Order: sequence, then structure tokens, then C-alpha cells
Amino acid sequence: MKIAIIGAGNSGCAHAFKFTEAGHQVSLIKTSYSLHEKNFEKIQEQGGIWAIDNTNNNKKSFQKIHLITRNIDEGLKNADIVIILTQSLQHEKIAKLIVPKLPSTVKIIFLIPGNLGSLFFHKEIKNKNIILAEGESTPFDARIVEPGIVNILYKNVRNAVAFLPVSRKEEGMKYISQLTNTYGYYRNNIVESALHNPNLIVHTIGVIMSANRIELMKGEFWMYKEAFTPSIWNLVEQLDNEKNDVIEKYKGEKISYLDACKFRNEKDLSVNSLSVFRSYAEHGSPKGPENLNTRYLHEDVPIGLGTLSLLGRYANVSTPLTNSLITIASFLVKKNFFKEARTLEDLGLNNISFIDFINFINT
Repeated sequence: MKIAIIGAGNSGCAHAFKFTEAGHQVSLIKTSYSLHEKNFEKIQEQGGIWAIDNTNNNKKSFQKIHLITRNIDEGLKNADIVIILTQSLQHEKIAKLIVPKLPSTVKIIFLIPGNLGSLFFHKEIKNKNIILAEGESTPFDARIVEPGIVNILYKNVRNAVAFLPVSRKEEGMKYISQLTNTYGYYRNNIVESALHNPNLIVHTIGVIMSANRIELMKGEFWMYKEAFTPSIWNLVEQLDNEKNDVIEKYKGEKISYLDACKFRNEKDLSVNSLSVFRSYAEHGSPKGPENLNTRYLHEDVPIGLGTLSLLGRYANVSTPLTNSLITIASFLVKKNFFKEARTLEDLGLNNISFIDFINFINT
């Protein structure tokens, strides 16, 4: 396929490498001048990306990328699929930026993670015959280790996808499943997909409840190994309950964080779910974060927990722990994450009834 990737950070570079390696023609598009500038300059200079690939025996190799550009029109030209790998905070801006430039060849826009960002694109595409898709987490976990080189740390076993409209899910999956063999599994709707994003739970609780240790260790903190003690698992379970109560109201399937983690990461689904998490913590998880200026807080609280809180209010479901975590996180860094969260108006839902929205996301 001809793939346009929006976002040239850790995920964008890793997936441009892996999709090119798989035989697709990839255009990698950077729309900002903020993060990873030195890396972008380097990959443009060398015409591609070096990777140290832990999913392939730590092999170091180079993939020449078809196009690495800031020119959106050029990057989108003749694309079959557009993949959004920016931070979720940028979804509204990206939708307004790229939708007017989409060529008629584009069949699907795929946001990973989605976090209901497809609703921003839905507002913009109007009568364009484009399928929208949302993933929960990227199939490959990666970090840029120096300009021009990305370390691919981990590959999921399975990745589930939600489609809008649901009636076109089989058509959409024909494209998505060509990207990597982890795809082929469906979520019932985009709300279910958004709230099964693991970062909503593990990143937020892990950082908020370990803020002092993160600041003390200055980069030598291993969150997945250190943060989740028995008392912290009590919080995970309660947040899980709130998440699943909301999902059920939107006709989605209730799944615990640990079971969803096992689904993504373990071939043998009969294995104990907690042991799968501990194995990932020991062997697959990256270090970090180094400080509280991290997307684990500044993205996953307003976009993850904020969306859960919003959907709870919309469905008249109480989310006391969710709201408490947002409040504590806000005081930790002296920001109001409630104000940074998406609203019904942002998502185009202020003039639609709850029942109509349920029907919209499930048909």
C-alpha cells in the first residue's frame, strides 16, 4: 500500500521503518517544529531510518523511506491510507490541517491511539467517502536513541481496532490487516477502543502515585517494575471498574486492564494475566519517565482520564477516582487538566442526544 504517516516521533519513525520493511511505500510527514527536530533533520539527510530491532534479534539495519517531508500535499499524494501517529493532543489541529488536502485515493484514516480523535476528522471530512479507524496502542513500542536511529523495543501479539462507521469494519480491516500481522481483531465501537487504551490506567496511576520517586531518580525509574505495589493495584482495579461501567453504557465489552494487556502481549491466552504484566515489566517495558514533564501526565491525564470523565458525565455514570486523579495531577504540575480535556462541543456532540450518539458509534 501507499501509506502516509503523520508524526515523525518515536512511533512515526519505528512504523515507517517496519512498514517499509514489509514492502509498503511510506511517506513520513512532520507537521510541527517542536519535538525531535534533530532526528528529523538526520533522517532527511540520510534518506531513511536506522533501527536497532529487538523484535528481530537486535539486528541493526537501514530502511530507505520513500519520502520524508514537511510538505503535506506532497506527502499525502496518492496515499491509500493515512496513519496519525502524533500525540492525541494534536488530533483536532491535524484534522483541520490535512483533511482539506486529502487526495481522492485515500480510503481510510487510522489514528493510533484514537482516544475519540476520529470525531475531529468526522467533522472535517463531511461527504468524503473515507473510513475512520482507531487503535488503542501502536503495534510496535520504540524510542529514538539518537538522531537517525530508533530502538524498536517490543511488538504486540494482537491489536484491536474500532471503525467508524461500524458497518464498514470488514472493508476497513482489509487495509489495516496489511500493515502487520498483529491486526485482525475488532472493538465494538470507538468508545470501547478509546477506554481500553492502556495508557489511560497504567501511565496515569503509575506517574501520579510515583511523582516523588520520578523526581528523585532523575531517569533511573522503571515505572512498570516499581510502581505497581499491592495498594496501587487497588487503585488500578477501581479505575478499571469505572472505565468498564462507562464502556458498558456505550454498548462496549467490559475487559480489565490486565486481561486487555494479556490480549495484546501474550500468545497463550490461558496464562495468568498478572504474570503477563509482570513479564512485560521485566523484559519489555522501557525506562521512565525522567520527570513530570511527560506525556504520561500531560497527554494521558487530559485525553485519557479526561475523556473517561467526560463520557461518564454524558452517560450519567459516576467516576470519583477518575476525577480525583485528574485533580491530583493538576495540582502536581500546577495546571488545570479539566480545562485541557476534550468537551462535548469539541467532539461535535453538544447538539446530539446520548441515545443518538450510541446509535451513531454502533452502526
